[in-house]
Amino acid sequence: MAETTAWRVQVMRRRARSFGIGGAMTLALLGLWWLATDGTEMVSELFLPSPTAVVDRLVQYASEPYQGETLVGHVLASVRIVVVGWLLASLVGLPLGVAMGWNERVRQAVSPLFNLLRPIPPIAWIPLAILWFGLGDPARVFVVFIAAVVPWVLNSYEAVAGLDKLLVRASRTLGASPMRTLVEIVLPTSVPVLAGGARIALGNAWMTVVAAELLGATRGLGYVALTARQTLDSDIMLAAMLLIGVLGVLFSEGLRTLERALSKWRPEVDR
Repeated sequence: MAETTAWRVQVMRRRARSFGIGGAMTLALLGLWWLATDGTEMVSELFLPSPTAVVDRLVQYASEPYQGETLVGHVLASVRIVVVGWLLASLVGLPLGVAMGWNERVRQAVSPLFNLLRPIPPIAWIPLAILWFGLGDPARVFVVFIAAVVPWVLNSYEAVAGLDKLLVRASRTLGASPMRTLVEIVLPTSVPVLAGGARIALGNAWMTVVAAELLGATRGLGYVALTARQTLDSDIMLAAMLLIGVLGVLFSEGLRTLERALSKWRPEVDR
């Protein structure tokens, strides 16, 4: 009990120190950004808008429409595409990865095709997405799906294939069927790794949203950034990029918190 408490205190201190270092670095970069723009005007607003200009645009378009939507509307449009693609990828990648890790015949049948398609970047699927689905949300969801399905498959496979075989043998020795062993032993034990796979898949999906919104989008953060580039509205472009980054961090940290909660039974792992 005392060792567990000491370990938790140590982890909390390590996280606080990491947060402090990260916060100090962020403040330093913001200070340099302000100094280069508003402070000394060494850099033109066209090439790098000042922090105040970006914040002003964020405040302005939080309530006023930009290209037909407020920034909140554009954020919700991007989030919807990402979440739908990510969930669809989970419905395919999670059971496929578990099946590959649990059954050697499934792995032998699926691995060649999966290993062939895995190195193809999601952006390379854009022409086929347009051909199959046209210019619309289904094409964008498909590209995001491709970006997310690979981590789902890989982490689900590793979660099951990397499980301690003694647990499986003990379960079978006690008379459990293969399906019961999978459902009651393998999957619950693999939940932390599966949660990590969900986080990586969501990160991939979110990073792909800009490319997905190349497909004739009329709203979304990627669309805002691309439109701002064409009209040389660099402050709006940077505001959209910052929103993409901030939301990506929030999604990642949210799933990381879930992963830690599911990994409490593994105190030796510092997450």
